[in-house]
Amino acid sequence: MPKKSNTAERIVRATAALLASRGYAGTGLNDIIARAKAPKGSLYHYFPAGKPQIASAAIHFVGREVGDFLDQAGGQAPHGRNVLRRFTATLRGWLEDSQFAEACPVFSTTLSIDAELAPVHAECRQVLQAWHASIERALLADGLEAAPAAARAWLVLAALEGAVAIARAEQSLRALSAIETELQALLPA
Repeated sequence: MPKKSNTAERIVRATAALLASRGYAGTGLNDIIARAKAPKGSLYHYFPAGKPQIASAAIHFVGREVGDFLDQAGGQAPHGRNVLRRFTATLRGWLEDSQFAEACPVFSTTLSIDAELAPVHAECRQVLQAWHASIERALLADGLEAAPAAARAWLVLAALEGAVAIARAEQSLRALSAIETELQALLPA
């Protein structure tokens, strides 16, 4: 693939935002071009495999960005609680900044069903596994044993992503805040 430019980055960011609000099926190439303010030819210049490649790049971008936040938060005790706070703040920010129009693009895309999505779903799987690993590492650092740390990491991830779906439906942060509070009680202090 050719070297990325500012245009490629704009395309990736625009795609991430569109996936967050519309999912994969609702994100069209013309929408990406318009949001990125990019010429149509640039899509196929930087992403010759088309929409699945663009979506995979967007998921990878979001995954890396959030993963970095989670790893930073997990570097200080209480590790698990800090990761939970950071992840919840990230999700809350997406919801508030978009007035509940956008959620987690990884979760939104994972729910999409389309024959061409195999490589995109593979990227979603890798991102979710990486986020799980960040949460699990934090819980291990707090002294949890391996099996409970792995299970609680999945619980944190699933509960927060589910709370985001409810928050979008209700146009309220009530569920996300309640889930964060309940999860805090399950994590080492």
